[in-house]
Amino acid sequence: MTHLRRLLLVAPLAVLPALAAAQPAAPATTPLTLSALFDSVGASHPAVRAGNARLRSARGDRRTAGALGNPVLSYGVENAPFPGGDPIAGIDRETMTTASIPLEPFFQRWSRVRGADAMVAVANADRIRARQRTALDAAAAFYEVALAQLGTATARDLVAWLDTLVAYNRARVAEGVAAESDLLRVTLERDRAAADAVLEEAGFARARSRLAAFLGDPRRIALAGGVATPEEPLTPPPTATGTDALAGRPDVRAARSRLDASRAAVTTERTMILRTVDAMIGTKQMAGTTSMIAGFSLPFPLFDQNRGQMARASADREAAELDLLAEERAASADLIGAEESARLLTEHATRLSASGPEGILARADESRRVGLGAYREGAVPLLHALDAVRAWGEARMSFYRTLYAQHQSVLELLVARGDDLFQTHP
Repeated sequence: MTHLRRLLLVAPLAVLPALAAAQPAAPATTPLTLSALFDSVGASHPAVRAGNARLRSARGDRRTAGALGNPVLSYGVENAPFPGGDPIAGIDRETMTTASIPLEPFFQRWSRVRGADAMVAVANADRIRARQRTALDAAAAFYEVALAQLGTATARDLVAWLDTLVAYNRARVAEGVAAESDLLRVTLERDRAAADAVLEEAGFARARSRLAAFLGDPRRIALAGGVATPEEPLTPPPTATGTDALAGRPDVRAARSRLDASRAAVTTERTMILRTVDAMIGTKQMAGTTSMIAGFSLPFPLFDQNRGQMARASADREAAELDLLAEERAASADLIGAEESARLLTEHATRLSASGPEGILARADESRRVGLGAYREGAVPLLHALDAVRAWGEARMSFYRTLYAQHQSVLELLVARGDDLFQTHP
């Protein structure tokens, strides 16, 4: 087992000497974990905060929908002279004080409130869906860094291994016991591996900058410590069954709430056939006597001015019903696909991560060791040893690609079930 493998077993994907050499100016920091990433993104990412702001906006609309109309106070004078004029003889002055209140908010309020409550639920579901998308994007950037980090470490380890092989062949050529062609071939292979290592480091730098964007200003975040991930597959959640399997998905909840809002809008438009219904009460003073005034105003609906709005609201309700059906179908397909993907990747990653000599990493290390030993003993040509070290690097990258794909499939399954990754991530 190589020194790199022992480091990975003790501190998975921690700061390796090769990574420190790649960034000599960056100070060593603690490797970033997925949990710490979610904590930071959930607390400060702009997309998450924007969702919270939209929810507050919807709650403001809810307060407006529940508000009643303000009363109107009126004061009037009749039979009064113009300012500076003479009093009018034979006609008593009359004054009226009235108060009126609009009545249509009373029988429209309940449907408006129901619609506003539904839109608050829509805003909350959209907020959760935005959180889920942001969490998945952050996790994808996290595992991109993890794979690039592992690729950089593997490439650097490969270069160091080939350096020892170059030194070995150079000594044998100097002693005259080996052909110079082997030295040229292994030197060429070492130069090619060094070029690949530089490319891996460049990709690692780009991946770190993309991950830093989820943590704040990328210009001020170095991520010199890289990231730390588990060395075993994540445990997928149990399979969702029953009619409530999609109840937690925010897209389905938003579609259902939009349907509720459209139904409330139909009721509201139906009540709008009677507009500006007012009740009035007041007093009238004339010739030293005070009398009461009362009444109400009711428009006569000779022409239905709201027929077009009622047709629009009914069409919106039908569209919301169809949108809900489409969302449920898409969510069900997404959940089934996520469950199957997580199952397949979990089974395969579990086989690859077996402990002991049966694990792919242990076999790759043993193959490289045996290949080098056989070459030094003259049992196999140089190409066999080079093939063994290439197979070692490819096996490592294949294992971690599968492992990280399994991790991401479990996260996607949690989202497909409607779970909030900021609270229920494994």
